Amino acid sequence: MRSRRILALVATLFAAGLLFATSAAAFAPVNFTQRWANLTGQAYDQVAGSVSCPAGMKAVSAGGGNANLASVGLTPNGSGAFVVGVLNNPNYLNLPLVADCVPAAQLAGSTSRSVTFQAHTGNVGDYVLFSQTVTCPTGTYAFGGGGYFVDSSGSPTPAGFNMQTDAPTADQTGWSFATFARSGVDTLVVTTQCAPLPAPTLVSTPYAVNGSAGGYGNCPAGHVPLSGGASLDPPVQNSTLVYTEVVRNTAPNLSGWYASASTNYPGVVLRVISQCL
Repeated sequence: MRSRRILALVATLFAAGLLFATSAAAFAPVNFTQRWANLTGQAYDQVAGSVSCPAGMKAVSAGGGNANLASVGLTPNGSGAFVVGVLNNPNYLNLPLVADCVPAAQLAGSTSRSVTFQAHTGNVGDYVLFSQTVTCPTGTYAFGGGGYFVDSSGSPTPAGFNMQTDAPTADQTGWSFATFARSGVDTLVVTTQCAPLPAPTLVSTPYAVNGSAGGYGNCPAGHVPLSGGASLDPPVQNSTLVYTEVVRNTAPNLSGWYASASTNYPGVVLRVISQCL
């Protein structure tokens, strides 16, 4: 019964639209506004939810945490953010979700891209790594990406667990997303927004994950984050991203991206990534 309720909720999150695009003009997002939601449940429940930007605004990044994250990203019409995760800490039974929003007119010149992927390794139904990158057209860079799952009819479904990557590529030409799901059963959709060059400054900060770890990818002084993300290396089933979200502080305090992870596998490295304007 609980899984059916979650399935219906996730489907509702994506009913608002398909792909989103804006007319060509100078790309200069500023005036960031955050909108938060707090998802609650019982220990080890899977929870899913969304939060919308104010009217006339679009999201440039999505974040969530305090859970074994499964998927996170922008709603398909770009008007907000969604997250799916498992409340793995009995002492903190909430999953905060944030959409970072700007006036829609400030995203003029941006478009969106998506790619669909299904893993076919091992036996059908085995949990394996689903990892895919969506690439932006020549002359543009990726920001504000994410990933989610659909069933055989194309309807969103709360599949997947233990997210490993949700971040721009090192050259910022694409967006990568990785998590574990059922081979030959689940279908992953990876999305990104694409904006005209020049690309922001990319900051990638590594942290060793010995059981658990978290840290910041701070933008240089005088810069602010457009988007960001995190990844785990190597990707293994008993590791998961726990937090990934934008950090906006008032100068002179630095802004950027925050992420954390947990693992019981040796040698895992968490990379926290910020795209800084």
